[in-house]
Amino acid sequence: MEELNKNKKKKKSIFKAIIVTLLVFVLIVGIIGGSIFAFYINKAKKDLPNIDIYSFSPDQASQIFDYKGNLITNVYATENRIYVKLSEISPIAIKAVLAQEDKRFYEHGALDYKGILRAIYVALISGGRTIEGASTITQQLARTMFLTQERTIDRKVKEALLAIELEKRFTKDQILEMYLNQVYFGSGAYGIEQAALTYFGKHAKDLDLAEAAMLAGIIQAPSEYNPYANFDYAKAAQKEVLDKMLFYGIITQEEYNQAINEQIKLTNKVIEKDNMGYVIDYVKDFVASKFGSTMLYAGGLKIYTTIIPELQKAATQAIDEVLTNAEKGNIFPKGKKDSKGVIQPQAALTAVDANTGAILAMVGGRDYENTKFNRTVALKQPGSSFKIFDYTSAILYGSITPSSIILSENYSIDNWTPHEWEGRYFGYLSVRDALNESSNVAAVKTALSVGLDRVILTARKFGITTPLNSYPSIAIGSFEVKQLEMANAYATLGNGGIYHEPYIVTKILSADGRVLYEYQDQSYRAIPEDVAYIMNNIFSYVMAHKSNAKINGLPSAGKTGSTDNWRDAWFDGYTPNISVSVWVGPDSDEVTFPDVMNAGARFPAMIWKKFMLTAMKYFPKNNFPQSQNLTFKNAYNDTGYLTDKPADGTTIIKYAYHNGFLPPTDIRDLGFVIVRVVKDSGLLAPPTCPLDLTEERAFVKGTEPTQYDPRYEFITQNLLVLTDKDTYKVGDPVNISVNASQFDLNNKTLTLIVDNLPIANLTNDQSGTYNYSILALRTGDMKIEAYLKDSNGNVIAYGEKTITINP
Repeated sequence: MEELNKNKKKKKSIFKAIIVTLLVFVLIVGIIGGSIFAFYINKAKKDLPNIDIYSFSPDQASQIFDYKGNLITNVYATENRIYVKLSEISPIAIKAVLAQEDKRFYEHGALDYKGILRAIYVALISGGRTIEGASTITQQLARTMFLTQERTIDRKVKEALLAIELEKRFTKDQILEMYLNQVYFGSGAYGIEQAALTYFGKHAKDLDLAEAAMLAGIIQAPSEYNPYANFDYAKAAQKEVLDKMLFYGIITQEEYNQAINEQIKLTNKVIEKDNMGYVIDYVKDFVASKFGSTMLYAGGLKIYTTIIPELQKAATQAIDEVLTNAEKGNIFPKGKKDSKGVIQPQAALTAVDANTGAILAMVGGRDYENTKFNRTVALKQPGSSFKIFDYTSAILYGSITPSSIILSENYSIDNWTPHEWEGRYFGYLSVRDALNESSNVAAVKTALSVGLDRVILTARKFGITTPLNSYPSIAIGSFEVKQLEMANAYATLGNGGIYHEPYIVTKILSADGRVLYEYQDQSYRAIPEDVAYIMNNIFSYVMAHKSNAKINGLPSAGKTGSTDNWRDAWFDGYTPNISVSVWVGPDSDEVTFPDVMNAGARFPAMIWKKFMLTAMKYFPKNNFPQSQNLTFKNAYNDTGYLTDKPADGTTIIKYAYHNGFLPPTDIRDLGFVIVRVVKDSGLLAPPTCPLDLTEERAFVKGTEPTQYDPRYEFITQNLLVLTDKDTYKVGDPVNISVNASQFDLNNKTLTLIVDNLPIANLTNDQSGTYNYSILALRTGDMKIEAYLKDSNGNVIAYGEKTITINP
């Protein structure tokens, strides 16, 4: 018995030893495991990003607004997001997201331990077939802000630790606000504000129950439940959210039914030709130059511009319509492209508010999708549109007056000879006719009369910043300029001579509403108001003769421009309120159109008119401002000198002069007469005297010579010069007929001279009648002379006729 007791004690001792050993082993394993776990947690904590109250700064899309504050577009690098405060989100939307993603968000901490246990239990009893998510909103925020989407234990541990840190640093409302602005909703929309705008075209604060439930349902699988891609899946996800909200008592059965049956209206993305691309790029360049690309693409800036979308669209349509019609009419070949695949010819239009410098429309090409190159700020030769600076300078400094007469003739300067675009010279022209005819010779003479340095100075005052050198060819636009600057130069005339720097951005706000930039007007007077009025008056005369651009009832002015071989064509037209520059032409010499007369008065003028028919609705139709420092006088149209006789609009014109710069009184009003004499004898020159040996001289009436120079045979008028009528309008064809049937016309030449300029040498015509046609290009009397010459150049017969040309 004693032995039995000893054995029992021995067994108890062994069992006790085993238990103790096991406990010690478990303790040791626990200590080692705990140490390892603590080491792992500490290591994981060291790898976590630094979290503080300022750490949440997600990339936000910047927004560009039009002149009324309406959104044009968002600008972003990778994430299209607009940050809003929790108070700016519809309460029902907040409830819908909480019901779907984390019903107990305000009840648990960073981790939902009940949720975790429930997820484990559901997984066990379903044999792993049902997996419930146990991640809280805080965990989701931690994952999307700081971690990747990889499914590893390491990521889950870091996610939990970050969630705990977030809950320590931020309130529940702050975390929920961050989450709703961080989460992805598909279709490139990050955050609930951008999602509401993307899918429903409304702000997050305006979401109703049906819309909010659909957005909440998208979160779990943005690609799969995208309503644009699969509306039925999105509706199923919406129902799941509504079911939960009803079950949790968040909404009533009636609200549930109404939301389920509500017809969701998604925003319709209308596909049309992009008319804002050039504007957006120009604005982006401006903002990036001031604040850098990071702020532009991720800083959530609010950028307010001067753009009027209706005018931007009108500009795009005007270009498209005019050039498409030209292609349909086989004027330009349809679908012609250069080696880069860019459609040719191209076009550009810039519209500027004449009174502020605000850019109202900017279209840098025919199709933004085809070419993103912005031609409104590219360098182009302006051709005759540059003449604004020649004549404004000359009027300003007094080298010419508005009524001055300039001779278009064969003329050379520094071994360079400017040519007229018609291939012939115009003869004597008034300033307004010189601009209307776009005489290159007259422009060069005008620029040289005032000084090329002064022409350049005036261009600088008007905002031209591109390189300009004082070569005579500058007078006819040989140096390249930017269309935007040309539009603004003409705007400076339109508003009465005040220069406003062109601008497109009025204000830039930071994401939190601080003003980062605001446009400040730094305008200055470029020229006196009276000079501006005189130039506006002259350019109004030019506009009145451009049928493709003129709009009845709209006070407007303008100037055409073309370069060699009709490569570049311009029309710069303006009113007291808006200035619009239009350019049409190929981008380079790679593709040209030598058979197309691409004149400024043609396609650019047509585009200008179509655009202005819309633009004029935005501005009053007031007249150009008139200065008090003006003197109105009448002048003869053929001499430019003053007269007290009443103006008739043809031979005598009423002009505005600025004080101190008046032409002399015409000698005809002083009792003088003008006769043509032989230079060396001073006697009257008969028709047989070569013109280069004669000149016109003024004499007091009664003292002029009365005898013809005997060295030259005097021939009475014996050629009959006829025209189809006696009175014409500018632009009419003048058909000339000379009857010489009484002469033997073998080896004879008929020379026609109009206003002292030879225009044609017609050879033998056995019918006895010579026919020739010209255009009536200026107002006033036009003298037509006919000389019949033998083979030695001797004049054997002469005839003349004077016709009248009205405006």
